[in-house]
Amino acid sequence: MQELKSICLELQDFLAERPDIVVTNHHNPDGDAVGSATALTGVLMQLGFRVKMIMPNDYSSNLKWMSLSDEVLFYDQSENEADLYLENAGLLIHLDYNHPARSGPMELAIRHSKAKKLMIDHHQQPDDFCDWTYSDTSMSSTCEMVWNFLAEMQWTELLNKDLAEALYTGIATDTGNFRFSATRPATHRVAAQLLEKGVENQKVASRVYDSNSLSRFQLLGRALNSMEVLWDLNAAIIKLSEEDLAQCGFQKGDTEGFVNYGLSLEGIELAAFIMPRDGKYKLSFRSKSSFDVNQFARRYFDGGGHKNAAGASSERSLEASLDYLRKCLHNHADELKEYATKP
Repeated sequence: MQELKSICLELQDFLAERPDIVVTNHHNPDGDAVGSATALTGVLMQLGFRVKMIMPNDYSSNLKWMSLSDEVLFYDQSENEADLYLENAGLLIHLDYNHPARSGPMELAIRHSKAKKLMIDHHQQPDDFCDWTYSDTSMSSTCEMVWNFLAEMQWTELLNKDLAEALYTGIATDTGNFRFSATRPATHRVAAQLLEKGVENQKVASRVYDSNSLSRFQLLGRALNSMEVLWDLNAAIIKLSEEDLAQCGFQKGDTEGFVNYGLSLEGIELAAFIMPRDGKYKLSFRSKSSFDVNQFARRYFDGGGHKNAAGASSERSLEASLDYLRKCLHNHADELKEYATKP
């Protein structure tokens, strides 16, 4: 894997050519994806580059307060315009994803682009599709990595309060508000430097977490009522159906964090959440201690992510997906019990 210092040295030479730049992130962008793209785009703009943020699809309303949100081009809404940007770009920057398939509808355009490519990402098992790959699975978030990238390029002074808040949002949301195991001393040091930029952490938290819709609360009630606790497997499964989404008036972002409710139960090592999305069923997995849900998602569902947080999808029906999930969990009954009972 390439060292950050050598990547930045090569990039400095390449950027001297003043290429047009497109900043991208993964399908269904979350706080880390939107925050990292916003901050890096804002800095590049201040440096005088022509930059366009293109995201595969829209993101939830509780992130729309970030600066530059009005500048984002959504690929699924403006495919022809987006394709022109991708075709004419000299540099594509891929944030918070490490395989073209994670960009959803943008995949083919990204693969066909002749632009140089830079990846900044913290997910496991990166694909080799970029000219420069800054990958570190020990990092809390892509936003923490973007801070390190900006520091190595000596650009952190260009982070104003708004851009610093975007980075802080990604770090906070991807660490579960600094609860997850990937939160290291270095993570807190980056957060402290962002606070020194003027970030008001209580306002960021309020914007992200205190702007719930009525539909979210109605869906949460249904999700919790649906929870299936498999005590013999130290696992919990939460589900929502197409009917649930329709009757509650589902909006993008309504189900963010639902999987964590299962994990909060005492004695539960693994929590799973399943809901319909884009004609399939989306699965989210979380583990409390040492069970590797990244490997679990990859092995059984062709998914992936992090050791303690991963995602996947299923083309089976809801009930068939649940039956298959239960069988997969039974394959790891001893392992789940061992981790759940460790002090």
